[in-house]
Amino acid sequence: MQATCLVPPAARPGNRKDPTTDEMLGELVRYLVTPCPRYVRTLGYLHEQISIKARHDRCRRAWEPHLERTKNVLRDAMRKCLRKRKAVIFGSGMLYDVPLSELAAAFAQVVLVDVVHPLGAGWRLANVTALAADVTGVAETVHRLAKRGGQPLPRVAPQAFCDDAEVDLVASVNLLSQLAYLPCKYLAGASVYPPAEVTAFGRDVVLAHIDYLKRLPGVVALICDLERLTVDRTGAVVERQSALRGVSLPWSGEEWTWDLAPRPEASPIYSYQRRVVGLANVKETALVGRDGSS
Repeated sequence: MQATCLVPPAARPGNRKDPTTDEMLGELVRYLVTPCPRYVRTLGYLHEQISIKARHDRCRRAWEPHLERTKNVLRDAMRKCLRKRKAVIFGSGMLYDVPLSELAAAFAQVVLVDVVHPLGAGWRLANVTALAADVTGVAETVHRLAKRGGQPLPRVAPQAFCDDAEVDLVASVNLLSQLAYLPCKYLAGASVYPPAEVTAFGRDVVLAHIDYLKRLPGVVALICDLERLTVDRTGAVVERQSALRGVSLPWSGEEWTWDLAPRPEASPIYSYQRRVVGLANVKETALVGRDGSS
């Protein structure tokens, strides 16, 4: 579960669940002592990872159904693997949504991939490796270009693991909708590229990850947000937004709702939810034509 902005910024001033002093100090300590490259801090990846942990601590009960359904998709993916040599998990984060002990017991090697691995994630098992890497492959370049502009934004074409014959399972876990958020936010704040160019870059990030999943070896599982939902006190959806920047996911699968920020976590009036889809193996799923609403 890679870091991202979990609720619309406009909702935050109405937040009734203000953190305690101890919570704020704990977050500050984690921020200061977590090792990561400068661009990871500057673009906000570390801050958002720490924010995810804080929100999970407050919303544990509301998140549990979503986390368990995510784990069940990964368990289904594991059962589809004829061989179990190496499993690669993109967006491992705090491992709230990853059945790590089961993966480690089933596979000879498990590789956890995230741009930064937060302290306390609990991945230290004998056959588990934590690889700190940007799945898009372009965040560090975005950090450099946003300082001065004048060059085209990078082409997004991830290649890692595509030629690894030992990989029998790859899973993109609650990640796809998040990949473009912080790079595009940083570019927008720098104001060195036209907004339309930043928007197009964000769509390219999403499209590139979808293409990447098609090219990876083995069983390829995907769990991702499709829509951002704003829900009022009566349970009615008052606003829907694409979580994939208007890109249509080319597969269909099991869907559910993630109660991401139940009222009054981020607002005294609204709850913020996500419509999520899970696929145990995109390669076994027929391509579908969507109307673009996803």
